[in-house]
Parts: sequence; C-alpha cells; structure tokens
Amino acid sequence: MNRDQFFFHDLSHFPIVTAKHGSAPAGYSASWIREMEMLVDNPQTFVMVVPDMRTEASHDDRKAMIDWQTTNMPRLKARCRAFIAVERDAGALDKIRKRGEKMARAFGMPFLAVATPHEAVQCARELLGQAGPGGFAVD
Repeated sequence: MNRDQFFFHDLSHFPIVTAKHGSAPAGYSASWIREMEMLVDNPQTFVMVVPDMRTEASHDDRKAMIDWQTTNMPRLKARCRAFIAVERDAGALDKIRKRGEKMARAFGMPFLAVATPHEAVQCARELLGQAGPGGFAVD
C-alpha cells in the first residue's frame, strides 16, 4: 500500500491506522471510501484508532460512510481487528464505551474506547498480537 495515497488515514504506524477526519471538508466521504477500499483490499489486518470522536461530518458524508460500512462489514471484519476511540473526558468516555458495546453486538467486531492515545496503541498492539498482556479484555 502506498501511504501517500491516504489523506484521511495515517498509516505511519501500520497496521495501526489512525483516522484523520478533523476539519475534513464537506464531500470527503468519497475519498474516505476509496481509502477504506484500499485498506480492506490489503491482505494485512489492522486496527483503526479514532483519536477525536467529537469531529462532526456532514449529514451526507456520515450517511455515505455508514452505508459503505454496512455494505462492506464482512470485508471490514476480515481485515479490521477493532475500532478504538480515544476520549479523555470521563463522562463522554463512558457513553462511548456503552455505545461501543452495542455496536460490537450489532456488527460482531470490537468497538472499544480508551482515555489516551497511549492506551489506544497498547490495546491495538495486543489485538494485533504485538505486545504482552496489558489488561485489555476483548470478548
């Protein structure tokens, strides 16, 4: 995969992929979908880290991305070990964790939330089999 072809996903620590959707312009979903297609077409598994859950996408972009994820969930599950959200605010973190539990049940893949980028990397490494035990339980 050519990392230069990615704008909305940082592959500098691949197979840990960091979403970079902050301040994305309206209409960015077509590029996001192209990048996701490249990720799921690649044979190596990855973990997606979303460092800013407060970033708002336009209604049309959000709809296009959700439609792509829904249609391509079998392909996504075959490559993506988990989605990990980072949220420093304890109250918001609890809400994201509860939403993640529902999403995990609905889609059959882990949707996790942690408080710091360091925890996200540690959790991602464990999910990818790159680190020793660190206390993250993924059912």
